[in-house]
Amino acid sequence: MLQNYLGELIALCTTLSWSICIFPFTAASHRMGVNAVNHFRLLLALVMMSIIPFLFFKTSLPQLFSNPTSGHWLWFGLSGIVGLAIGDYFSFKVYVTLGPRLASVFSALAPAAALMSGMILVNEKISLVGLVGISITISGVIWLNISNSKKTSEEKKDIKKGIVYGICGAICQGLGLVLANKGYVSSTENFSYVNATWIRILTGTAALFFVTIVSGNLLKVAASVIQNKNNGIALTILGTIFGPVVGVTLSMLAVSLMSDRPSVTQTILSMVPIFVLPLNYIFNKEVPTLKSIVGALIAVGGVIVLIWRQEIETLLF
Repeated sequence: MLQNYLGELIALCTTLSWSICIFPFTAASHRMGVNAVNHFRLLLALVMMSIIPFLFFKTSLPQLFSNPTSGHWLWFGLSGIVGLAIGDYFSFKVYVTLGPRLASVFSALAPAAALMSGMILVNEKISLVGLVGISITISGVIWLNISNSKKTSEEKKDIKKGIVYGICGAICQGLGLVLANKGYVSSTENFSYVNATWIRILTGTAALFFVTIVSGNLLKVAASVIQNKNNGIALTILGTIFGPVVGVTLSMLAVSLMSDRPSVTQTILSMVPIFVLPLNYIFNKEVPTLKSIVGALIAVGGVIVLIWRQEIETLLF
């Protein structure tokens, strides 16, 4: 029974891992700066993902370069640039501009972006019940994030810019996942999700550092990391383990198992704010409001409809 929903379970584990990484990354960003943390985490993730395949999968660094076909390099490379370099840039910008509460609302737009691009790139088809499940989940995530009307000083910043950043980030998240999905379906070979993760991180890191070097900001970014204000490096390492390493690797495994339905994968991955609720209570002792709990239950209900959509269709039709 569980094997039939292994992809969905892996996607839920991915969401949990990404939710955990928010807390050390947020603390590190306050200490070293968003731009420094963004660069250092990807560079660190690239080093880790170059070592892990050798230690646990008996894959050497030369094999990581030679195993992929040109199609793998194209689609997973584009996915890394769009999702990790460009998408994460906009995500960091919207968190700084609007604050974490309002910024989280835009994660609900990613499944729609994944569904639209999935229909174009991988010929994804989803039933009416599946669309209902996606809609319920998105509604729950939005309700969760706007349920607290109290605004911090961060959330009173330039709203127009924040909205643009949020929309761009959501589009990049959805499109990045579908591009990775395209890397799997475009080849008849069973391609390793670890190798796919490595390609995404390699291209994302290369694209980010290329822009930074060309713009002349590399020394400024490096100085912030070297200063290591209030031990921000240790927090960044912790966030990198749960985020770009474990989280992205699990997301590639989920995509490989659910290659025919990327929008379903992205819907589950968009539930990060739901997982943050209990984690925020554990780490920060912040008690969630009743409205937040209702929003979380709505979103979870939507995912249940989405996962068991075939059984629901059988009962209804």
